[in-house]
Amino acid sequence: MRTEAAVLCVVLASGAWAETPASHFEVNVPLEVTLVGLTFGVRPEVLYRPASAGTVSKLRLAFGVLGGPEQLFLPLSLGYRAHFRQADLVQPLVGAGIELQHRWVRDLPVVRQFGGYFEFGVAFAVTAQLRVQVLFGLDLMLLGGPGVGFGPRAGVGWCF
Repeated sequence: MRTEAAVLCVVLASGAWAETPASHFEVNVPLEVTLVGLTFGVRPEVLYRPASAGTVSKLRLAFGVLGGPEQLFLPLSLGYRAHFRQADLVQPLVGAGIELQHRWVRDLPVVRQFGGYFEFGVAFAVTAQLRVQVLFGLDLMLLGGPGVGFGPRAGVGWCF
């Protein structure tokens, strides 16, 4: 009787942790702090995996609303993220893309900058659909006034 109960527990546990079919979409809601310009806010993002299951490639679209003591910062990003080891607990992330930034600084005209960004970080799988992520981003603005930005992001993501 004990052996049958142990086998039943193992079977049920393996079914509970079985991988679900690979999701094509992911929505993340990270909180962000920009260290250059000192702004705080949220930068929701949608990721899409256009290829079959098992690929690391995802397309990324993000829009942020960040405020600080001196400015309101609205970034719009379009890029690529590689998401490695998606079936593991710890999942490395790297990405790059283009970004359009709008800044409303007190007593100055609106500043619009265009450039690129690079990001790297790690995701931790809580369940097959739920992830907690920590990323660091580096912005390199080339047009509209050159500049560099750096900021950590942390949040949760849901795959569907």
